[in-house]
Amino acid sequence: MSRTPACCRPTAPLLIVLLLSLPLGTWQCAARLKAAAAGALMGDMVAAIDQQDDIDLVAQAAPGYLLLLEGLRQGDPHNRRLLESLAQGYASYATLVEIDDPARAGQLFRRAKDCGLLALHQRPRLAPLLAAPFGEFSRIRTVLQPQDLAPVFWTALSWGAWISTHADSMAALAELPKVILLMEWVVAQDEGYLHASPHVFLGVYHAAIPAALGGRPDLALYHFDRALALTQGKALMVPVQKARYYARQVFDRQLYTDLLQQALDQPADSDPDLTLQNMAARRLARRLLEETDAFF
Repeated sequence: MSRTPACCRPTAPLLIVLLLSLPLGTWQCAARLKAAAAGALMGDMVAAIDQQDDIDLVAQAAPGYLLLLEGLRQGDPHNRRLLESLAQGYASYATLVEIDDPARAGQLFRRAKDCGLLALHQRPRLAPLLAAPFGEFSRIRTVLQPQDLAPVFWTALSWGAWISTHADSMAALAELPKVILLMEWVVAQDEGYLHASPHVFLGVYHAAIPAALGGRPDLALYHFDRALALTQGKALMVPVQKARYYARQVFDRQLYTDLLQQALDQPADSDPDLTLQNMAARRLARRLLEETDAFF
């Protein structure tokens, strides 16, 4: 079989440009061809973004990437891969703007949650459970499959973050048990997923709730320390979030400052795939250190 010379084969970005230029009515399957071609670019872009050390550059570029995905979604609204990518994109962008613009972050987390839930709805057996009361919803653990790991994680992450921006809403808070169940399922499937992010999420959850209202500082400590062990100290967001939530909750000023300083002293690029996250962690650590006297 003859093969196209490498110099003549379009790269993923070029292929995207060519396919996006097609009129929607050119081929009956044009939308699916566009989405399929975008799949290769999505993976490449996520890898490149993770290795960036310029937070502002990524934050400025993110809207264009999200609009590209939304355009692809117009032609293929039920494409699970696109919906999952949108959930990840909106949630990741929200974390970059959350410190400076929490209101906008809340809107982005809502979009991420909606896309994640739509992705999960593409599996007919999941759809009725997602909207059911918690008793029936809990059966979702027996229906979820390993291939659901990514959409479940991004749905739970963005859903929980959205709830945190609506802490004054009893209706929103009532959804929290569903979020925790989903994230605990993720931990059971792969506790090291995305640099132990599920453990960090659960650590934040158990630390954020005061002990008098049912919070579990001991469980928070377990999840944070497990995340530290799994990432071998290379994920700087782990000590930063441990300081922000656990150390504050137990009123340990020394632990708080030690953890934040630890994040500032570590190189951000010890793991290239964590560079962007670590740069964001260091920026947050500096902000939290400035606020030390306000909390202790």
